[in-house]
Amino acid sequence: MQIVAKVIDYEISKRDLDRESAKFLAQNQEKAVLQALNLLIDRCLLFAKALQEGIEITDEEYDDALLDIIEQDEPLGLTSVAIQELTGHELETLLRRQLVIKKYVNTFCPKDIPISTKKLYEFYEEQKEFFKRPPQVHCSHILIKGDSESVLAKATKIRAKIHNAQDFTRLSQSYSDCPSNASCGDLGWFAKGKMMLEIDEIAFSMKIGEISQPFKSVFGYHILMLLERKEQEFIPFEEIRESLYARLQQLEKEYILSKHLAELRHQFADSIIIYAQDLTPA
Repeated sequence: MQIVAKVIDYEISKRDLDRESAKFLAQNQEKAVLQALNLLIDRCLLFAKALQEGIEITDEEYDDALLDIIEQDEPLGLTSVAIQELTGHELETLLRRQLVIKKYVNTFCPKDIPISTKKLYEFYEEQKEFFKRPPQVHCSHILIKGDSESVLAKATKIRAKIHNAQDFTRLSQSYSDCPSNASCGDLGWFAKGKMMLEIDEIAFSMKIGEISQPFKSVFGYHILMLLERKEQEFIPFEEIRESLYARLQQLEKEYILSKHLAELRHQFADSIIIYAQDLTPA
């Protein structure tokens, strides 16, 4: 087994590194390897410190966690391919370490960190450019399923009967093949990119009250009516207060953890050995 690093008494193998760096395939390969190595070193430091502090997990805690990861798409944060390559012993070792580390982190990182309304609002004002609601439109449509000439002729004939919103509403209930016909073809509010491209392009180019000519999609021919439009706007503070609170709590916890890891890196600096010549990407 090729060893690429050693942290106190724990060895990091090339296999460990390859498995971890597979999470960052979208990045530059060399950067992904270094990021993966740093994460593995941090985990070794936390695990070692946790054992020093007498942190343990019970068999019941392990069994409960094992049942939980069975239902996860990427258990232990690993790809499905990486999970399949693990031996039973490796899976148990990784899970037990994760549980010990999590329990240890909870000893110095509070589950709930009080954050004042003032601090929340200051964060909101500082980051306000990121709290925007994109332009949205509210539309109704009539769908005639199929892609034949006769289907287009039917859609064109229906469109010729529509002169106003009342006509559209009445005909959508009678002729539309979409389940939305029960609600007069109402598609609700949507932002750009949330509907199929054909509807998107037409909807965002129309004026309020305008009714389109028939246009084709993979579902058939549509006739679209634009009911309302909302321009881009800032999301009100009160509307995102809870999500801001959760985000700030997470940032506070990340800061506490990163500060603690920096202390561990300093404390165990002489016990972290990296074999640089073995870090070449596979």
